[in-house]
Amino acid sequence: MNSETKTCQNCKAQFTIVPEDFAFYDKLKVPPPTWCPQCRLQRRLTQINVRVLYKRTCDLCKKETLSLFPKDSRYVVYCQQCWWSDQWDPLSYGRDVDFSRPFLEQFKELLDRTPQFGPQTMHMTMVNSEYCNLASYLKNCYLLFGSDFDEDCAYSTYLENSKNAMDIYMGDLCELCYDSSNIYKCHRVLFSTNCNDCVDVSFSHNLAACSNCFGCINLRSKNYYIFNQPYSKEGYISELKKFDVGSYKGVLAVKERVEELAKSQPRKFAEGLKNLNVSGDYIFNSKNVFLSYEMGGCEDCKFCQLVFIPPAKDSYDVTMWGGNFTRCYECMGAGNGENTIKFSIDSWAEAHDLEYCRDILASAANLFGCYALRNKKYCILNKQYTQEEYESLVPRIIEHMKNMPYVDATGKVYGYGEFLPPELSYFAYNESFAQEYFPLTKEQAIAQGYRWADREERNYQITKNAVDLPDSIEDVPDSILNETIGCAHAGTCNEQCSTAFKLIPSELQFYRSLVLPIPRLCPNCRHYARMGQRNNVTTRFFERRCMCDKKHLQHDGQCPNTFETSYAPERPEIVYCEQCYQAEVV
Repeated sequence: MNSETKTCQNCKAQFTIVPEDFAFYDKLKVPPPTWCPQCRLQRRLTQINVRVLYKRTCDLCKKETLSLFPKDSRYVVYCQQCWWSDQWDPLSYGRDVDFSRPFLEQFKELLDRTPQFGPQTMHMTMVNSEYCNLASYLKNCYLLFGSDFDEDCAYSTYLENSKNAMDIYMGDLCELCYDSSNIYKCHRVLFSTNCNDCVDVSFSHNLAACSNCFGCINLRSKNYYIFNQPYSKEGYISELKKFDVGSYKGVLAVKERVEELAKSQPRKFAEGLKNLNVSGDYIFNSKNVFLSYEMGGCEDCKFCQLVFIPPAKDSYDVTMWGGNFTRCYECMGAGNGENTIKFSIDSWAEAHDLEYCRDILASAANLFGCYALRNKKYCILNKQYTQEEYESLVPRIIEHMKNMPYVDATGKVYGYGEFLPPELSYFAYNESFAQEYFPLTKEQAIAQGYRWADREERNYQITKNAVDLPDSIEDVPDSILNETIGCAHAGTCNEQCSTAFKLIPSELQFYRSLVLPIPRLCPNCRHYARMGQRNNVTTRFFERRCMCDKKHLQHDGQCPNTFETSYAPERPEIVYCEQCYQAEVV
């Protein structure tokens, strides 16, 4: 089959489906997509809430609980203990298929009636870590999201197997690290990005196997460097005393100097290690992975993102998780040995042959349009069928979805093969994961047909404004723990700002032990600031030519290499191919 150019049903941009894509769709027996990769990702992200948490009462036990839903939500919401308990039966909400109405409309009614859970965690694995979401196996953790196997950590996203770390975006096997992103096997790494196997590194970017480096870029196996200049051990210690990084103003000054240094340093066209035949960014230990982002240990995947728990194989358009899934397509949250999962959200358990399902968190198989079932097979809309009945009914439903598709309020058509419409999301656009990757204003979201949640009135009594905080950590008294600190953004940003925040005791101890100034922004705004330090995080990649014009082994003058990169052509960074970048780093 030849390549085919299509017009996206959503944004009207053109996109191309190549023969390899058609082969995958044929293998999974699904029609080719009608939305472009960017819009497909945005549509998936509208379906989950990662960071917006509320307090409300459990509708079963009546105890106060943390929730993804506000008090005035139309949904029935259970706390974690009640939702996982045997006090309710998801099958009791089962219904017959009505072939006179669109199937997704009936699925929406099922979702609206059944109990939802508060934060999405494996609560039985959480120790003193109630204020977390999309997490498991945490101990003494606070405001961690998409994280597992951590201890004494806070304010982080995608943090794995780490201890005593705060304000991290994407880290693994780290300890005593702060305000950094994409760090691996690091100890005492602060204010840094893209560092591997580093110790005692601060304000640095793209370092590997380095120790005692400050304000450095693109170094390998170096010790005692400051702003890319070598020092003796004694000279390094003496020079560091000139930088007061326990002062907030001191930190800002160092960051500004590092930004100036970065302008003269090349960037590799994509971050990644130990890959074979891949395209995208932040891809590691993978093979045949294309146009994907933040992938680890994956093979034969395309248009995927945030699959950072290996392995994952033979899948398209999957966002988040991993853990040995295969043959998955258009899923938001899939993992743990799953096989052949389509158009589904948050399937976390060993399962196979699921379509249009949500929150299948225990072993299951052969489910179509089901929610929250546990250890079940051959169910449709949460109603039990025999194997023969199921296998006879599912083809009829698929044909019915083709002949009577769901049509949303903007006229977009969702037949069989389309992921769930944003109209079926539990969450407003600015509560959903989409706001992080495709930020919109209220006016833009409403114009595009999304719901918007106005800020919940919190009535915080701010007792200390950010501008009035002590500049140096040495001047911060214990009484700061009693203060309600006003976020410097004061809710004027578009970053889910909480407008105010408080320090917790372990946090203050952490800042004092590492001699760090206390933050001026709330945790959400700090998260968005870290996101802003990273490159394009969507499926948009650009064909570019290497900008190196130096003499290297492979060329003398302008490098002829081209590549796909997430660095847009109009961006100011100096972008090199792999060979030229490796020739330049020292």
